[in-house]
Amino acid sequence: MRADLKDNNDAAEKWALNKLADETGTAAIDICPNHVSKDLIKDLNERSASWDAIRFLLDNLPETGSIVKLLVPLQTGYIIQSDFLERRMVDCPYVVKIQCFVAPSQYIRSSTTEAFSSMSISNLLPHCYGAVVIKADSPSSAATKSASIDAELEKRIAFPWLAPGPIPRKRLALVGAGSFPKVQGYLLAAISLNISLVAFDDASHWMSDDTYGHLREEFVPLNMDVTEDMAQYIARSLQEYQKSSPERKRIDGIISVDEHLHSIIAVAATHLGFNTSPPESVSLAQNKFRTRQLDNNVFCRLVRTPEELEKLISEDGQHFSYPLIVKPSKGWSSEGVWKVANEQELREKVPLLWRDSFTAWHGRDIVIETYIDGPEVDANMVLVDGEIAFFEVNDDFPSAGDGIALEANTRVPNFVETSNMLPSFLPPFELASLRQRLHELALAAGFRNAVLHIEAKLRNSSCHYALAPDSGGLIDLQLKTPAATTTTPNDVFLLEINPRAPGWQEVDATARAYGVSYYSIILLNALADKDRILALSRPFQGGSQYNMQLLFVSAQKGGIYKSGDICTKVLQQDPQNPSQEEQLGPHVVQCANLMEDGEEVLDPRTGQVYGNFIAFFLVISRESRKEAIRIGQEIERRVRQLTDGF
Repeated sequence: MRADLKDNNDAAEKWALNKLADETGTAAIDICPNHVSKDLIKDLNERSASWDAIRFLLDNLPETGSIVKLLVPLQTGYIIQSDFLERRMVDCPYVVKIQCFVAPSQYIRSSTTEAFSSMSISNLLPHCYGAVVIKADSPSSAATKSASIDAELEKRIAFPWLAPGPIPRKRLALVGAGSFPKVQGYLLAAISLNISLVAFDDASHWMSDDTYGHLREEFVPLNMDVTEDMAQYIARSLQEYQKSSPERKRIDGIISVDEHLHSIIAVAATHLGFNTSPPESVSLAQNKFRTRQLDNNVFCRLVRTPEELEKLISEDGQHFSYPLIVKPSKGWSSEGVWKVANEQELREKVPLLWRDSFTAWHGRDIVIETYIDGPEVDANMVLVDGEIAFFEVNDDFPSAGDGIALEANTRVPNFVETSNMLPSFLPPFELASLRQRLHELALAAGFRNAVLHIEAKLRNSSCHYALAPDSGGLIDLQLKTPAATTTTPNDVFLLEINPRAPGWQEVDATARAYGVSYYSIILLNALADKDRILALSRPFQGGSQYNMQLLFVSAQKGGIYKSGDICTKVLQQDPQNPSQEEQLGPHVVQCANLMEDGEEVLDPRTGQVYGNFIAFFLVISRESRKEAIRIGQEIERRVRQLTDGF
C-alpha cells in the first residue's frame, strides 16, 4: 500500500506502508532519503521535542542507502514489556539501531492502514510505537533489505505484545542481590515490565550505593548470615517493611539470585502468601541424592564419613562397575565432581570433598553413582500450570573429565563447563524423548509454575562426540550410523534439576538466539503473572536465529591472573599480522572478562573450581554450526596464547 508524502515539496515522491502478518499487530513504513525535505525537518523541529519518534527520526534522518522503518500499531491494548522491540530484534541482520517509543504498561490505540496511509509523516510519528534503522550498501539494495527486515519482524514480533487490560505496577523483594553480572538482567527487565524492586541485603552490599538507585526503588539493610530460622527472619523483615507504610510499600512477591538461598526464599514466600514453588520441591532439587530417587535406575549411594565410605567399599565394592562419579550432594558449578576409574581413585577423591573449604559450602553428603555415557544436554523449561510454555535443548560439550575431548590430556580432568551449542544437533525424536521424560520428572518433583534448568544425558543416543569430517580437528556430535536416527532406542538419564534459570551467560545466549528472556519470566513468575509469561515464552518463528556457541575458557592452573582485558586482546586485529589473523569480532555478539588482574585463582586440580573461568564468548554463525565451533576453537587458542597457558 502506498500514499502521497504530503510533507515533501515534490508531490511525486511516495512512501510505502506495508501491513505485516496479523499476529504482529503492526504496519511498517519506510522513510528513505528522497522522503526527507527541508520543510519536513523544519516541521519536525517545531513540534514537541517530547515525542520520542520525532527525536529518533531527526537523529537518524536517512542518508544515501539507509532507511528508517517506522512501526505503527494495528491493535489496541497495553504494552506488556516496554523494550520488547529491542529484545526481539537483537542481532537482526542489516539493522543498526532499534528503539521503542513506549512506556511500561502504556495504553496503545490502533488505527487502520487506510487512516495511517492518509497521514503525513509529521502526523504519523506520534502514533509510532517503535522504529529501526537499516543500513543498505546502496540505494539499489535498500528495497531488498527492507523486505528482509519485514520478514524478520514477522518472525520476531508475532506474539501478543499487547495485553487487553491495564497492567498495574507491582513490587518485588529482591533478597540476596548477588553480583552485578548475575542481577543486572533482572534489574533491567523489571523496569521494562513495570515492576519495582526493593533490595534486601547486607548493609555493605554494592546495591546500597546511591549510584545504583535508578535500578531499584529502595535498599533495605538485612543480615544475610544463614541461620536455621533465616526463612522466618526474612518473612518478619518483609512484614515489618510493609507495616512501615502499608499503602506505599506493599510487596507482591519475593526472589533471590543466590542459589544457596532458594529453598529458604521458598519457605519465606510460603509464609507471606507469595507465589513460589513448593519448598519441599526446591529442597529436593538442591539435593542430588534425593533427586536421583525420582529415577533411581543406576547404582547410587550416599556417604557422609570415612567410616561410611569404608563400609560401602567392603560390602559393595566387589559389585562396583567403574567408572563412577563422585560429587557433593548439594554442590554447584561442577565443584568437586570427579570421575574415578578404580577403588584407589575412589579412596583418593572422596576425602578431598571432606576438607573444611568444601564442607563450608557443600556439606558432608557425598554421592557415589554410576558414570553414564552419552551426549549431555542442558534443557531449560518454563512451566505454567504444569504445562510446558517454552523448552530448549542445548548440547553440552564434553568436559576434560569425560575423557572425550582431544585436549583432555592437556586440561585438568574435571567437569568444568567448556562450551554449549544451540540449537541442539540431536534428531527430533530424541529431542521429543527429552522433552517428554524431563517434563514427567519435573512434575514428579512437584514443580508446576517455574523456570527449570535441567542437566541430563541421553543413553543409547543415535549420536556421539567425534571428529567432524573435513573439519581440521573439530569435535562435534555425529550420527553413529544413518540407521540409528530411526532405530536406536534411547533413554533419558537425569543428572540434576535446578529450580532456577541457567547461568547468566546462558540466559543471555537464549535471549539472543530465541528471543525468550528468563529474567523477565522469573520476575513474572514471582507475581503469578501467567498471561505475560505465556506471551514472553513465545520464541522466534523458525527457532534459533543462528548457530551459537557459548564458549567458556577456564584456568588450567592456580596462581595470580595477570593478563588484563583478555576479551579485547583476543578480538582485536594484530596490526603486525593483519592477513594472518582471522577477524573474529563480527562473530562474537557478547563476551566478558571473568577475572581481574591480581585475582588469586585456586589450583583446579583440587576440585575447587568456583571462579575458575577466565572469560566467556557468545560465538555465532549464520552459515553453519561447524563455523561457530571453528571460530570458538580459534578464540580459545588465542586466550591460551595470550595468558601463557593460564
